[in-house]
Amino acid sequence: MVWGNANIQAVIDKVSICRYSLIMSRKHLLLIVVIAGIAFFGVLQFRKPAAGDVRPEVLNVSRSQATIAWLSETVYKGRVFYRPAGSNVDPLEAMDSFGPSDRHEVIITGLNPSARYTYWIGKSKSRFQFQTQPASAGPFSFLMVAGSLGDQIVSLVSSEVPEFIISFSDVTQQTDGFSEVRPYIPIYGGDGVDSPFLRAIGRESSAGLWKLDWGGLRLIFADGSEKITMMFDAPAAHTLGVVSSTVEIDKEAIKQSKLHLSLAAHNKRVSARQVAFVAVVGESKEAVEIDSIQYFGIGTDIAVRVDVDVESARAVFLDDGREVVLKSPPLKEKRTCAECRRLADKGAYEDSIKAYKDFIENHQGHFQISDAYFAIASIYDEKLFNFSEALRWYKRLLDEYPTGTRVPLAKQRIKYLSTYSDHNYEPLAEFDRIRKIEFARKKHIAEERNKLLVQVESTIKKYPDSKLAPAMQYWLANQYRQSDADKAVQAYRRLRDAYPDSPLAQEVLIEIGQTYYDASRFDQAIEVYTKAITELPAHRETIEAQITRSMRNIRRSKIAWICWGILAVIAGVTILIKPIGIDKSRISWAIIAFVVLEVILLFGAWLIREQFISTREMLLITTYFSAAAGIASLVSITFGAKIFAKAGSVLPAVIGSITGMVFLAAAIYLAIYYVSEHYLIVIGM
Repeated sequence: MVWGNANIQAVIDKVSICRYSLIMSRKHLLLIVVIAGIAFFGVLQFRKPAAGDVRPEVLNVSRSQATIAWLSETVYKGRVFYRPAGSNVDPLEAMDSFGPSDRHEVIITGLNPSARYTYWIGKSKSRFQFQTQPASAGPFSFLMVAGSLGDQIVSLVSSEVPEFIISFSDVTQQTDGFSEVRPYIPIYGGDGVDSPFLRAIGRESSAGLWKLDWGGLRLIFADGSEKITMMFDAPAAHTLGVVSSTVEIDKEAIKQSKLHLSLAAHNKRVSARQVAFVAVVGESKEAVEIDSIQYFGIGTDIAVRVDVDVESARAVFLDDGREVVLKSPPLKEKRTCAECRRLADKGAYEDSIKAYKDFIENHQGHFQISDAYFAIASIYDEKLFNFSEALRWYKRLLDEYPTGTRVPLAKQRIKYLSTYSDHNYEPLAEFDRIRKIEFARKKHIAEERNKLLVQVESTIKKYPDSKLAPAMQYWLANQYRQSDADKAVQAYRRLRDAYPDSPLAQEVLIEIGQTYYDASRFDQAIEVYTKAITELPAHRETIEAQITRSMRNIRRSKIAWICWGILAVIAGVTILIKPIGIDKSRISWAIIAFVVLEVILLFGAWLIREQFISTREMLLITTYFSAAAGIASLVSITFGAKIFAKAGSVLPAVIGSITGMVFLAAAIYLAIYYVSEHYLIVIGM
């Protein structure tokens, strides 16, 4: 066969075209990798909170000051107005320490101990409250929570009235419930203040070993460090406690642990301020006392209320009501009536009351008589639901021991029981028995949970004119809200219709709108919020923010569907146009692109890891971005080559590049949409 110059030139042209196509394919790959990387880091570096998404946080409070923080979409100098709760005096004002910013941290000073204050941000109509720390001798309670209790945190705060929360929940488990209580009480974690504000501005929490002083309590968060002994010097504290995850609830293991040896050595040296208890995170609810130190476990999905006063402390497990004595009054003489408490701990409440009464009769003048009065009242109140007897014993305590350490708590219960004494306490007894005992034990079993909610509905129907009925209806709606949006809305509407004058019914439309919003039924949320603006003009700013959020989420959802359509069309055309399928060599290039970009993005993401809510989020975003870039490179090369198989070399490259970019943009949007919508704010979505 004889080859002419024309044939030789044709071969050369074909080889050139192949080489050009290969070069262009690699350029496509490189370009897409670069763009994906830029998009990834741009999203992280310039994210801002959406309007209406941000609520203020009480970062910390002391006896005389409080720190309020929030993020804003625009730059301005933050102002906080405040005054004593319940008063109509002219508000005082506190401002940002520095100039205009979108990160606001306002410190309010000159406050009184154990005082509650109302505050608001600038011209906002939304009102919030916080309470300062008590004096050293003042009693108080706080919550310890672990696991996925975010949906219950609002009801826990409402029912237990803690002054602060210690959360051992992972950030990913902290649902909107946490954001609803942050404007009112501070939340701490195992490594310091637990704050979305601090995470957003990249401020690191304390690492490993830190302390929290509240009232007369010093709580030390230990990581096994030998430096824990430095934290024991607390002249203002009457109670020392430790939180640790480095030991297990086992007597022999605890005795040999470095932590216990340090605590026991301190208690031998110092008699005035001994370590009373250790809360062990991640352990079961077991409790054991070793060398006069009470160890108790806080397992998964557990809420514990800790009550502290000058002479004593106790932990109450809110799922089953079990109590653990963390600190007993000082031994002025040999401890007595331990049998009384032991009987109560094992559920023999009538026998326990009898033992306490015998103790009172046989030990007149004993320093623990006032405690025995309170114990009897508490058993009648919280275990037997015999409120008439509880009220009688609370009043005896006030009359006979007006300076006792339990008097403030007794006064609170007297006020509560007197308010809901109608119908001979029967509605209160039925509701408390369900809410505090049965519901706490069975709420995780759907069938049993629903039966108990039906029982509460029956109680409301039985006593519709009870003073407690609005509170029961509101509680019922809140519980349905966690599992059935329609039933929750029905319950809220019944509250609004049946008890229109109740304070709980005044903002029901906002609750209904939020229920629809939480269920991702944004059209219905907008409809309810629009009506709420007319009826609740004082909350216009908050409601309009919720409407904006709902419209934004509808828009995001529509864009997501469009992106799915784009991916489906491009992928379908790429695969189905003849020759059907994709070249295996190109798949290899796509896999290489994925691996290379994943390594690069993971390295970069690790350098700015504080920007992520969790490690899981970081891994998902980097993986999805890398996969999007790898597949987009494959699509860009294949799509252009198939559509313009007979065209020159430039047109397939251009069309392929455009198609790849569109595919990449759609895939990145979906990755952000399903992993963390918050990042969409960067591009105004």
